Amino acid sequence: MQPRLKQLRSGMDPLPEGRLLAGVSGGADSTALLILLKDEARTRPLHIEAVHVNHGIRGEESDRDEEFVREVCRSESIPLHVYRVDLKGKRDENSAREARYRCFRECMRETASDYLVLAHHRDDLAETFLMRLLRGAGPEGLGCMRYAENRDGIRILRPMLGIGRDEIRGVLEDAGISWREDSSNEDGTYLRNDVRKRLIPLMEEMCPGASGRIAHAARLTASDNDALDMEAERFLAANSGERWLDWRPLESCPDALKARILRRWWRKNAPEMDERGLNAEQTERLVALAVSGGKDVNLPGGLHAERGPMALHLTGFPEAPADETPVESGVTRFGAFRLEETSSGDDPGDGRMTQQVPRELLQGCVIRFRKPGDRITPFGMNETRKLQDYLTDRKIDAPWRGRIPLLCRGNEVLWAAGVGTGNIPGFEKQSDSVRLTWYGDMPWYRLRQQGKEER
Repeated sequence: MQPRLKQLRSGMDPLPEGRLLAGVSGGADSTALLILLKDEARTRPLHIEAVHVNHGIRGEESDRDEEFVREVCRSESIPLHVYRVDLKGKRDENSAREARYRCFRECMRETASDYLVLAHHRDDLAETFLMRLLRGAGPEGLGCMRYAENRDGIRILRPMLGIGRDEIRGVLEDAGISWREDSSNEDGTYLRNDVRKRLIPLMEEMCPGASGRIAHAARLTASDNDALDMEAERFLAANSGERWLDWRPLESCPDALKARILRRWWRKNAPEMDERGLNAEQTERLVALAVSGGKDVNLPGGLHAERGPMALHLTGFPEAPADETPVESGVTRFGAFRLEETSSGDDPGDGRMTQQVPRELLQGCVIRFRKPGDRITPFGMNETRKLQDYLTDRKIDAPWRGRIPLLCRGNEVLWAAGVGTGNIPGFEKQSDSVRLTWYGDMPWYRLRQQGKEER
């Protein structure tokens, strides 16, 4: 390898060993990356393959790019995987990028690759930072490209973020290595091209070395973002579950962390969509709802956020009907829940998660979710009530009411798991009784208990 190529390689961030899939467009950056990876694999246990996505946007020019990449991979003996995509008339950068990543994801699975390696460099980082700044992005958007990140399950590496565009091209020219130029880089309708050809040169004229310092600022911002993301993840791990989030501890968080927590909560629970992020207006309304309450907030995909007495909920998902399950001796499983029967103890139980009942009471009982017409006779009362009213009085959040396992006989509810019992005879030590215990994640019970402990 020529001295300047070796120098370029020394400027790369370190690469882990394993199976690497390189994204190659045919431009100078990805061509240099491929050659450097091939050289790296001569001295280390790396397996290199390449992937090229032909969007077809530039017609014959796109096909010539593809043929160039094929020739480079043949000359370097690197296995190549080519994908052709139909953008259905779309020509914007975002549509092309999303299509490209879908292909990358498929190729990662097919090749069992450990990492996707991309050729983004220091000037790409500076351009992206400035573009997002011009669009009014916050800290999360400004901390853009990272050396290592996980995108929808793909582990991505960008080892050339510390190297500039001119340095890469100068090294290739000295080595007599050709590459393809993308004619769309001259199209003034793309903001990135204007930033590259007009804004950055002006900034360099005003303050030489500006591009490198902007890229450095982006890396610092990304580092700060990572720390804040860890805080957000810790909060979610302690205060959220499937489609819900306890809004009470959120009140004491700094405003910037509130927004970050809620955006990450949304991404964790939102269905697969082309664009899963929340815009600034949606985020602002979601924060206001979580902290102050009010009307439901409409979210992408026909979903909604609503705040209950205990939690913020993501609603609007189609609910799959669950069959009822007859109660069995020993253990009865009902989806993610189970009801265990053990020998009688010395106390009647708390009436929420445990309860002593006469053995004969379980004859003909089933476990199910609520149905229209369900009624319950609250413990200690003589009159039956609508189950809906019973749960409302106990301040059970509306989205949870249809997900509470119920011990029933016909339309009579004997026990709402984690909430309370109905018409169950009082406990007598001498009677033929069994002890019943619910197991499973019941946030309506857990958050209520936490609230009592805090008081």
